[in-house]
Amino acid sequence: MTDKKVKAHVKEFYKIMDDMQKIAEQLDPSIEYNEENINDYVKPIYRALDEMEIFLVLGKLHHLKEHNKRKDFYEREDNHQ
Repeated sequence: MTDKKVKAHVKEFYKIMDDMQKIAEQLDPSIEYNEENINDYVKPIYRALDEMEIFLVLGKLHHLKEHNKRKDFYEREDNHQ
């Protein structure tokens, strides 16, 4: 691969990652998403996701939920001190 092609692939990869992050941030964290239902929620705000994008969005949603759990835990700890 030439440097231009590599740069184009890397740029596209980061664009996809950014798009998937934006989608994950727009979805309701209280809903239990899975491979079968994620497109029902994503289509109105983006488009149908392919298999790789589904994997990325579900991973980002999991990360956001875990981050929020830790954040809530530490905020409760701070309030009890």
